[in-house]
Amino acid sequence: MSANFGEFIPIWGWLPLLVGLFILGLDFGGTMFTRIVFERNCYFTRWWTFKIGDTIGLPVYAGFAAVVIADHEFTGIYTEWWWHLAIFLGGYALWDQVERSELKSGFKTQADLDVLSERYHTFVFRPMFYMMASILVPLIVAAEANLETVAAFTGLAIYLACFVVDQIWGDHETPYSHDRGEG
Repeated sequence: MSANFGEFIPIWGWLPLLVGLFILGLDFGGTMFTRIVFERNCYFTRWWTFKIGDTIGLPVYAGFAAVVIADHEFTGIYTEWWWHLAIFLGGYALWDQVERSELKSGFKTQADLDVLSERYHTFVFRPMFYMMASILVPLIVAAEANLETVAAFTGLAIYLACFVVDQIWGDHETPYSHDRGEG
């Protein structure tokens, strides 16, 4: 694997199981830890992307992507530092836009965003976006007709399907709506 691939968060040379567990722990694990330890509350949001996408989809995608790209040399533009910087900054811009839209639509209030687990999720979304987006092109380049490749793309498909479900059929109620007397 190219020495400069994964420029900012170089997890792709790790054992695939560790990659999957790292993704699970950083995203879902960190959010739930924050809720249980600091908020003294254990709850799952209504988001399928959190309940299924973050617990199954992304760890499977990342773990099997690590298997697929192992032992490959990469030389495309996606190995350049500026490409990785663009993806990293793109994650910041994307999440900022999501939060602005949620505030503008009234889906969330500033008080919702001030909840510690929401702040953690906002913080962790950006490096998570970078890790998941930066591996996609190398995964496509290294893809072969085998179970590891199918598993990697299945993990990504699970996450994306959960996202679509959330956007189309979600109840559009934040987990804090009940605390505000809205649901």
